[in-house]
Amino acid sequence: MNKITFIILISGALVFPGCKKWLDVKPEGQTTKDEMFKSQKGFRDALTGAYIDLKSNDIYGSSMTWSTVEFMARNWDVVSPNFTDLSNLVNANYADANVRSMLDKIYAQEYKVVADANSILEKIDGMKSIFQDSNYTLIKGEALTLRAFAHFDILRLYGPMPGTPTADPILPYVKEVSKNIVVLSTYDDFAKQVLADLDQAEVLLKGADPITQFSLSELNPPSSTVNSVPVVADDYYMYRQIRMNYYAVLALKARVYNWLIPRGDANRVNAVKYAQMVIDAKDHLGNPTFRLGGLGDSQVGNYTFPSEHIAAVSVYNLGIAADNALGEPGVLARSDFNIQDGFYYLNNLFPVAERAADARWVGMWSYKTTAGQTSYVKYKKFVQKDVDPVNQIPLLRLSEMYLILTECAQTKADAEGFYLFYCNKKGIPFTNGFNAADWITDRKNKMIREYVREFYAEGQTFFTYKRYNVTTLPASWTAAYYTATTARYLVPKPDREINYNNN
Repeated sequence: MNKITFIILISGALVFPGCKKWLDVKPEGQTTKDEMFKSQKGFRDALTGAYIDLKSNDIYGSSMTWSTVEFMARNWDVVSPNFTDLSNLVNANYADANVRSMLDKIYAQEYKVVADANSILEKIDGMKSIFQDSNYTLIKGEALTLRAFAHFDILRLYGPMPGTPTADPILPYVKEVSKNIVVLSTYDDFAKQVLADLDQAEVLLKGADPITQFSLSELNPPSSTVNSVPVVADDYYMYRQIRMNYYAVLALKARVYNWLIPRGDANRVNAVKYAQMVIDAKDHLGNPTFRLGGLGDSQVGNYTFPSEHIAAVSVYNLGIAADNALGEPGVLARSDFNIQDGFYYLNNLFPVAERAADARWVGMWSYKTTAGQTSYVKYKKFVQKDVDPVNQIPLLRLSEMYLILTECAQTKADAEGFYLFYCNKKGIPFTNGFNAADWITDRKNKMIREYVREFYAEGQTFFTYKRYNVTTLPASWTAAYYTATTARYLVPKPDREINYNNN
């Protein structure tokens, strides 16, 4: 029998009062592949296993959010000379064995998520008759999106510069569970397969996804609510913003098309189209499905702006995990100097004259007090409030959609309109528009800074720098804290090919 290991969840331990959210449940056992895919529950358990793999520390539980890729972007400094592996990572010494191990683990775990999705996709059409209601459509749509999401991560991390790919085969786009080596795809073909999976997922999830039928507040009853009644008949489909839902498909398409703009201007048109579709999303009550977070959110402890989360991973005890990494005496810290108002680096990233109401600044940063670390600042984004904590690490947020619209706007007036709306929500002054002498360069510089400020510790900075081929940060907003050559962005994939299965 074809053996494969999957995670089985406790039946019924889902999202109601007294129970943990469905992604916080620990594995209870194992089963074989053939046995698992004889029932609808087996497919759902397999899908949950894919999400659990997605939040592994080797990708979105750490490395692809606040850890490895943030060091690669120099968002953190090395707090001890004893951390030679981190020093090598910060300095893009990709030949170092420990650095290669970090990067190889990301590659392997991303393909583990791909294998999870493929295990579902290779069986689901042949078992369509066992599914009730919209389970076939939702499970297949989410599996396709997970496959595309992980593959695109691989492309943007291990692939070439998006502006200068060659016609050579570069990476495997894996569509089946197999021990065989998969033929490598070219950059353009790989990207087409990402989008093909997302096109199919969009068709499947449109109209069928509960997130298109109910409001997020209806799908996310507070844990303190007594005897809450689910709005969907099947409680497995609550909490849609921590899954690859319909709007996550649209947002991911906007991100992918934005990355592909150097391959043709039609990609710019599509990036705008899908970003706007997410922004325009409304629930059945006519209210916007997603809302830009602002100062009011951070002041009540919603530092990750959960009203913006289009897709996320749920991490049990996120606050504890984050404090271990970013708190005292965690290794994730930014070097600073106790001059001016006490924040030398941050005075450049968040200028004093601009940050009084900036939701990404107020309450987010403080000096460490641990002996030997008092010249380092720590970041509080993932600190959790005491009541109804939002244990979510965002994967896709509404802010990115507004920045994509700003980046892709063809006229100065349009770009200013999108950015002004965003700035007003975030608490950033933008009274004079972009510099009339060279508004395109000014927009570029502001967008680079905005991605750093908005998505600090979310793993976006390195990819922003790679997309723009940043060699030095814009002089208008920082000193020389970051320098790079193209070589920094050309991350090597493992020397040894991996098997694309779940064993």
